[in-house]
Amino acid sequence: MDIIKKHIGGIIFPVIAAIIGAACGIVPYFAIASIMTQLIDGTSDYRVFVPYVGLVFAGFAGAIIGHSISTIGSHNLAFSIIEDTRKRVVEKLSRLSMGTIEEKSSGKWSQFIVETIDKMEKPIAHVIPEVLANVLIPIIIVVIIFTLNWKIGLANLVTLPLGMLFSMLMMRDYEVKSKRYVEASKKMNAAAVEYIQGIKVIKAFNKSASSYDKFQKAVEDNRDSMLDWYLSVCFAMTAAMEVLPSTLLFVLPVGLYLFMTGGIAIPTLIMCVLLSYASYKPLLKAMAYTDTMANVRVVFGEIQSVLDLPEMVRADTAGAPQGFDVRFENVVFGYGGATGTTVFDGLNFTAKEGELTAIVGSSGSGKSTVAKLLAGFWNVNGGRITIGGADIGSMSLERNMRLVTYVSQENFLFNKSIRDNLKMAKENATDKEIEAACKKASCDDFIKSLPEGYDTDAGNAGGKFSGGERQRITIARALLKDSPIVVLDEATAYSDPENEAVIQQSIDNLVKNKTVIMIAHRLSTVVNADKIIVLEKGRIAAEGTHAELLQSSPLYKKMWQSHISGKDKAE
Repeated sequence: MDIIKKHIGGIIFPVIAAIIGAACGIVPYFAIASIMTQLIDGTSDYRVFVPYVGLVFAGFAGAIIGHSISTIGSHNLAFSIIEDTRKRVVEKLSRLSMGTIEEKSSGKWSQFIVETIDKMEKPIAHVIPEVLANVLIPIIIVVIIFTLNWKIGLANLVTLPLGMLFSMLMMRDYEVKSKRYVEASKKMNAAAVEYIQGIKVIKAFNKSASSYDKFQKAVEDNRDSMLDWYLSVCFAMTAAMEVLPSTLLFVLPVGLYLFMTGGIAIPTLIMCVLLSYASYKPLLKAMAYTDTMANVRVVFGEIQSVLDLPEMVRADTAGAPQGFDVRFENVVFGYGGATGTTVFDGLNFTAKEGELTAIVGSSGSGKSTVAKLLAGFWNVNGGRITIGGADIGSMSLERNMRLVTYVSQENFLFNKSIRDNLKMAKENATDKEIEAACKKASCDDFIKSLPEGYDTDAGNAGGKFSGGERQRITIARALLKDSPIVVLDEATAYSDPENEAVIQQSIDNLVKNKTVIMIAHRLSTVVNADKIIVLEKGRIAAEGTHAELLQSSPLYKKMWQSHISGKDKAE
């Protein structure tokens, strides 16, 4: 990954510290060997042993200090990489099409940004420095043993092939099964989130049992995948961890034979035995990270796959718009690209500056897609969309967003103060400007009636307010942005009859002297539009004023009669 390459220099120091710490960990074995040799030689002066005892404590102290420094340095590196990765992922999301983003739920994206990226910490903070150090030190110890006595060196290696064989058996299909477990864990988490988020619906429709069964199955699948993984590696992992350190089974008989035949002196024998015992201790520490090492490719691969997602590439080569007329010229578009479902196949219309152009149609006709294409959520597959003659496909997304204000039916507010939510439209907005926008949106009075006024937290997704209140706040936010083009994507969808007139007045204030495209399902909100476009299955079925369409379009007349009938029943 490019992010890790950027920080590669930061791993050198923790690795060196880890190696020094691991090396210090074997120093006590040399000191103990010397003490035992002195005792065998009959030394009784305690002063002879003081330096060796000091060396033992120094070795332990060096091991602790080296490990601590390595751990601090590697964790600092890991947290820096995680921080950079999260920033890059969030920046990446801003450059992706909404279609790509919507392939995953918000819950899955949040799980990825928080949990998946957090899984980088262990490999970076522990695996890289500690595994490298704990693999290098045994190699150095074995070399030392060979220099002392090559026959004992060979005896020390007898368990290595067998231990490596069991390790290879353990790692067979390890990544596949580990990935299966990770996926099962994700599904379980998603099922838990869905159950909690939908608890109101579950209770309302008495579906607790069936919903719980779905969650229970996800939990059972998670258990089965974990058990399958564990049972497949249990024997081999246990065998490897028992066989690898069993060097004394061969070193002791060989060493004793050599001593008895005069092939080795007692100090050398003691040193070889102790070093042999110490040689595989670091390897056991390294093996403790087997699971982490197996998951490294899975975790890093998942992160890289997000960073490699195709972006909405736009060169900022378009000239300055000559006015703010919006034109759709032979627009071709389908979700999923050229091979996906076609929505438009040659769509043409014009929304003139200073006019309100309404787009109506049945569900699935493509009216919301018009709004999202103009807002820059997708690139068109063919044709072009222009603002004042300038092709938005040749504009940067930032420039596109400055020209167009998009107000959706979701009316989303962030979990921070009303003031901060409004300032997202204009960061340096004064309190006077904020209040002026809210007055035009007919929400200043109700905001000031709140105990904390404009400093009141909106709650999660604006949950502290009603749908109508959120609508007015989002309209105020759009007023504050003051873009020349306003797109209202069913912005009055959740307004109740009592608030509809108030919200309509807010919208009237928003659209003054602007190019306005209004997507509507309530025809009563667009009767005064300068032009109404009727969409049917991605094609323009009719266009004109409300009065003209009632006379010329059977489809629009039917929609209007249905709307009036529904309104009468509601009353």
